[in-house]
Amino acid sequence: MNRLISISKKEFSDHITSRRFLLILFIICLVLGVAAANGVTNYNDALEKYKNENVGYLFFPSILLAFNQITNSIGHDGLGAVIGIAIGFDLVSGEKEGKSLKTILSQPVYRDELINGKAIGGIISLSIITLAGFLTVLAIFLIIGIVPSVDEFFLIGVIWLITLLFMISAFSLALMSSVLAKTSSGALIMSLIILFTLMYIIPVGGGEFGISVLLGPEPLDEEYDFGSQSQVESFENIQYEYNQKRTVLYDFFSLFSIQRVYNDITSPITMPSKYVISRIGFSEFSINPDIAEGIEKPSLWEILGDKWMKIIVFIMWPVLFFGIAYVRFMRMDLR
Repeated sequence: MNRLISISKKEFSDHITSRRFLLILFIICLVLGVAAANGVTNYNDALEKYKNENVGYLFFPSILLAFNQITNSIGHDGLGAVIGIAIGFDLVSGEKEGKSLKTILSQPVYRDELINGKAIGGIISLSIITLAGFLTVLAIFLIIGIVPSVDEFFLIGVIWLITLLFMISAFSLALMSSVLAKTSSGALIMSLIILFTLMYIIPVGGGEFGISVLLGPEPLDEEYDFGSQSQVESFENIQYEYNQKRTVLYDFFSLFSIQRVYNDITSPITMPSKYVISRIGFSEFSINPDIAEGIEKPSLWEILGDKWMKIIVFIMWPVLFFGIAYVRFMRMDLR
């Protein structure tokens, strides 16, 4: 344990004293600060729309709405994934390139202590980076004159924890690539290729391929002869079942994208009105807005209960990536 702590401290010290860390810290504070300012504008617009009884907002807007811009910057725009990869892509490959890995392991240090220490040091560094970004956001809120309530502070902490886990997933991917690749440049390219494949190719291409193979083309009106009302209802049922199956396929392949899973988990927290409307159905709500009358604002536990599958997958990705890195590093031939 003492050796593991020493290695973790060294790795953390190497991170925070590097120019890369300071540059990443500056970028995330700048980007999240701009996103927070834009989010406050959206929050004020939402307050005006709610006062004017706009049907798009079922509940009184919370300052958490401003965090939708922040989570979009981290997840949808890929900032969190880029930061995670930047922290971890050369942790092992850099040692191999510098010919220092053999020297380190010739000391009374076990391989598992070294890989675990590198992972812990990187995770602590990511914690500092994300914490600094969120503190910047809170500072902007306080300067503007917006003070979150106790419940809002708790939910902001939950969003921070989910954001940290998202970055740890990208960091674990980079650490795995750093172990598998021989050079740091190769590890960086490998990380980006795997990330791009998981984020975009599998969710989109896999969904389209699954639909074409398993479901076939979408049923069209001109393919059916509607001679009676029962035939019309039968076609509507067929089309409804087809759309339901298509949604299930897309949801399945979207689980491969940590970016989409991150947005799916954080979106109900930042935009509960949109979350409730989506559960009702946008088409049904647009026809009859009164259908949402009497529905209470979902609690955090209700949201987590609804998203439990995606939360499990979200936790699975960093465990899988680190597990591959751990096994490969333990069996690595350093001769």
